[in-house]
Amino acid sequence: MTILKSACFMLLSAVTAICAEGGSISGKVLTAAGAGAPVPKAPVQAKNLATQAIQTARTAADGSFELGGLPPGAYEISIETVPFFIPFHQSGVQVAAGKSTRLDIRLDDLTLNTLGDGGVEFAYFLSDKSAPSGPVPRASDNKPDLSGIWEGSLADAVGEPPELLPATEAVAKRWQASNQLPPTTLCLPGGIATESISEYQIVQTPRLVVITDGGFNPTRLIYLDDREHPRDYNPSWMGHSIGHWDGDTLVVDTVGFNELGRLGVALGGLSQDAPRTEKLHVTERFRRRDLGHLEVETTYDDPGAFKKPFKTRYIKALAPKDAEILEYVCAENERDVRHLSGK
Repeated sequence: MTILKSACFMLLSAVTAICAEGGSISGKVLTAAGAGAPVPKAPVQAKNLATQAIQTARTAADGSFELGGLPPGAYEISIETVPFFIPFHQSGVQVAAGKSTRLDIRLDDLTLNTLGDGGVEFAYFLSDKSAPSGPVPRASDNKPDLSGIWEGSLADAVGEPPELLPATEAVAKRWQASNQLPPTTLCLPGGIATESISEYQIVQTPRLVVITDGGFNPTRLIYLDDREHPRDYNPSWMGHSIGHWDGDTLVVDTVGFNELGRLGVALGGLSQDAPRTEKLHVTERFRRRDLGHLEVETTYDDPGAFKKPFKTRYIKALAPKDAEILEYVCAENERDVRHLSGK
């Protein structure tokens, strides 16, 4: 009897293990443009259609992902929150016990894979860049030297996400519904919010910091000579910037913006665009963490568009010594607008 009970127990355990054994979904997330560049840091979500249980995994640097331990059944696979890319959904993906289902995903970008300004470039913004190591260099006044060419990156939210006012939210939804084109599509500046994704060069002197953007924005001047903001400053795309040192951190205060720019990138990508008003007040904290990394924390305070201030942070990698900021003339050989359906 004891032997029979033991045998039954072993059989029951084996059956239970087989039934409980999960499967997996693995593959790569690539851009639809070109040969397919890997899209890193993309959150791939698997929702069990029977139980509604959700499991998420982020893609690695080569775009690969794996969702393991999934109970057998049908799943909906989705990727919704990758800046600059159109959300992806595929339902009915089957998972079998003890087996791996292969699923490679191609993401379309918001510019519909435009050559030179599409998915391949956006995937590059999302990727981590290699950077030299070493101590923070010092300028002649013993302040940290922020000078150098800093590669494009992407800003992440810090703390609570931004909350739009009802009127601002209505404008954002109207833009999305009509597919209204952003200013950069018309070769206009993107504003401070786009500085994270653009490579830029910083030239630092004791009384003035110059930021030369490798994208749409005009050259930016940050005054360190104890001046105040002009009282009658004419609103502009980039605003008026003054700065001071707080220990080893350069604090930059900017006001005087016009209402023509947008804050899409600050909100996590072009798919979440929002207007700004002339009340916008931006405070940036530039800190060179080491030789190869520049960290910038930005506070956006616009009581005309948002319920309360919100913060973002981005980290740029120092470009190689022989890098240069190339001339960029948006309207030269421009062929995009005629193909776009927005207004």
